[in-house]
Amino acid sequence: MKIKQDFENVVLENMPWVLRYVRSKVRNTDVAEDLTQEIFLKAFRAYDSYCDDGKIRPWLMRIAQNHVRNHFSRDGRITFISLDAGDDEEDPLYTYLPGGDTPEEEYLRKELSESVLSAVARLPERQRQIIMYRYIDDMKVSEISALMKIPAGTVKSAAHYALAGLRRDLGVAENKKRKGDRKMDCKDIYKYLFIYANGTISDENRKKVEEHIAGCRACADIVTALKKLIPTMTFGLEDEMTHFLIDFPELNISYCGLRCEIPDYERLNKRLEELNGVIPENERWFASGFGKKSQLLARFDNEGNEIEFRIVEQDEFHYEARATKMKKVFRYMWDYDMYSDTTEGITRSKEAPNLYRGGMKNFFGSDVKTALYQAIPGKAENVRIKRGNGVIDCGTYKFPYVDRYVTGDETISLDYSFNLEK
Repeated sequence: MKIKQDFENVVLENMPWVLRYVRSKVRNTDVAEDLTQEIFLKAFRAYDSYCDDGKIRPWLMRIAQNHVRNHFSRDGRITFISLDAGDDEEDPLYTYLPGGDTPEEEYLRKELSESVLSAVARLPERQRQIIMYRYIDDMKVSEISALMKIPAGTVKSAAHYALAGLRRDLGVAENKKRKGDRKMDCKDIYKYLFIYANGTISDENRKKVEEHIAGCRACADIVTALKKLIPTMTFGLEDEMTHFLIDFPELNISYCGLRCEIPDYERLNKRLEELNGVIPENERWFASGFGKKSQLLARFDNEGNEIEFRIVEQDEFHYEARATKMKKVFRYMWDYDMYSDTTEGITRSKEAPNLYRGGMKNFFGSDVKTALYQAIPGKAENVRIKRGNGVIDCGTYKFPYVDRYVTGDETISLDYSFNLEK
């Protein structure tokens, strides 16, 4: 029978990628194989209604998506998200995907990528829930608000930042002029925002930032807040080690700064000149330690010159970043680092739906003047500091903070709560 023979070719040509797609959603090989068999059985039953327009893969993908969706609905588990998800402006996410001949082909390419699932899994719990309710269960903002007992504005805000985070992780531009147009996206630009707000950025990178924030509200909000926050920050004496950490938990990004005195900076600069800025692998320059829950994305010096680095594993919980190429060493050297951090920084109280709690801790291991700042929504009310110095209102964000000297065996802690009223 010709239909049967044709469909056998369809199975042979498409079984591998369908199975990869299902595995990326289910993560259980046996279940994935069973579901894949069921998908092709459904496809065979509907094959006589398929119009041979050369788009067999998108047709199979729709069947696979529906079947996987039904599987998770039966089990009460939903762990995936379609890229064909609009934000509160009803703007389809696939519109901004770079490359691809058509939106449909680009959508298919991204759906098959495991990075989608990974990006969703990294979202904070509240954002992940709202994304699932809004774009998978197709619930209205008012319905989500009632279900989660949070203000409608909070639902919209969380959805906005969640989609911004997904776009950033997937390399999807938020700046655009027309369909398929791509400028530098948030993932590219986040690393520059602190040094831009601090005024320590090169002219070339300043132009990139300004072009981006002209059309990106989320990044512009970060810059606005940082420009207000930075002048309020206090540091130790010039010859004292100084450290700060500014965390944006809703966006999973943080900015860290460390200043220390380098007495032999002139000798090091001569050495850099001899090496054309390249540091030998057996030499340990400007090592910076961080936990394995974080990813170091960029390092900059006092003047905004990027410091190239390599990552060395220290132990089960920590990495160390060692400089491999740099332009200059300063007597009082600033090392500005930008991290992607998946730590859950703010949680909602189960007892009081409008009450949120947040906090940070840091153990530096040396005597240091240090400060921790954590960004919360600018509309947050009744901010109560349990451990810390207070809260700084920077408009688009507020920053509960703690700022003090610690010894080498002390941990600095920030602990606070706030309300988000309807």
